[in-house]
Amino acid sequence: MLAKEADELKTLLNLFEQAEVKIKNVEQITSEGALIPSINQLRYAGHHIARSLLSDDKEELQAERSSAINHVKRAIYDIDEALLIYYIDSAVNFKEKYNDSGFTTEIIDNYPEKLVRLDEANTSIQQLRKDDNNYQDRQQFYQQLDPYLKKLSEIVAIFEQSAPLIANKEQKKCNQDLKSKRRFIVKIVVTIVLGSIGIIATLK
Repeated sequence: MLAKEADELKTLLNLFEQAEVKIKNVEQITSEGALIPSINQLRYAGHHIARSLLSDDKEELQAERSSAINHVKRAIYDIDEALLIYYIDSAVNFKEKYNDSGFTTEIIDNYPEKLVRLDEANTSIQQLRKDDNNYQDRQQFYQQLDPYLKKLSEIVAIFEQSAPLIANKEQKKCNQDLKSKRRFIVKIVVTIVLGSIGIIATLK
């Protein structure tokens, strides 16, 4: 085997391992099943690898290996895209549900600062996407995206841990408010009943 061919196969193996780790990581983070677009890209890569192994033509063999490498790279990009969408959706859902809760700032330290960091990350990601040259070079795009993914992951992790605590406090407050309303109603009813008894007794 030529040194160039060995290097290509090592690159391919390394990319496969990266994709496998990323898929497992994203599935654990998002609690979702298989990431279909990424799995499909790996299937296509496997098809090209099989074709390359059956080919006696050096040019065809080279072309099949290159196609396999490109498909695995796209699988990795699809994984990062899925993770990015998950983080943004999770953050938006949290804000819609708990932003106006009086307990959010009580549970989450420096909550306004985290919202600022979230907006900064979103703005930076949109700027990266607006650069056509940058976005077309997917490898470069996701290399630049990586630090923002890390920021989003930190914020979303805090939000996800805080959500049940906020919900619990809101439920307790709701229960307390309900009890207070019931006590108030009971007092009114008792007052009316006693007043009625007093009036009846006076009339007698």
